[in-house]
Amino acid sequence: MRNHDNGAWTAVFEAATYEEATVVKGMLEAAKIPVALDRDSVGDGLGITDGLLSEVVVKVPKSLAGKAVQLLQAKQMLRSE
Repeated sequence: MRNHDNGAWTAVFEAATYEEATVVKGMLEAAKIPVALDRDSVGDGLGITDGLLSEVVVKVPKSLAGKAVQLLQAKQMLRSE
């Protein structure tokens, strides 16, 4: 992860697959929001690429989390609560 906002990153999306995470990452990066993908180490260690153990967490700097969530909601990637 690049150091941004003193290294304070937060999760904004949990993708079911790495492919879904890369789509979300691309959308956020197109909006100039830095992104880090955090793959589940348990799934990686077991060679699991589908299902709950293969989730990928999409993280952004905390200072940009609100903007990221708004963008994902606008693209219907997140449900409004």
